[in-house]
Amino acid sequence: MIARLRRLLPYRPHPSDEDGFTTVEVLVAFGIAAAATVMAFQIAGTAAGAVRRIEASRVAADEAEGVVLRRLADGPLRPGLLQGTFSDGTPWTLSIADLRPVLGLGRVPPPLWQVRVSRGGTDAPLYATLIPGRPE
Repeated sequence: MIARLRRLLPYRPHPSDEDGFTTVEVLVAFGIAAAATVMAFQIAGTAAGAVRRIEASRVAADEAEGVVLRRLADGPLRPGLLQGTFSDGTPWTLSIADLRPVLGLGRVPPPLWQVRVSRGGTDAPLYATLIPGRPE
């Protein structure tokens, strides 16, 4: 008879069968959330560093272009080296070379100037351009 009543009555959980999470499950969830937070901060820090490096490169390229423009404003170009410092104190070198001999043009006018600005004594240019000269 009890078996028959159990089939007719709806299921009622025992007090130990209550819904909810155990302490271990809650601790695991907090651990996963903490690990995800740490990873997010690391990614944000890496991205911020990359943005700072890109911005520093952009500023250096802008200043290098300014060096070339100031030199062009001073008068006609002549082959040679000029040196100075950027606003952050980093030295720069401006090299001006006539490419006619390199291109096999001899002294055929007008000159074709290769203008390069590099940081310090490095060979890698921050800014490089070709500027046609005025006929001599």
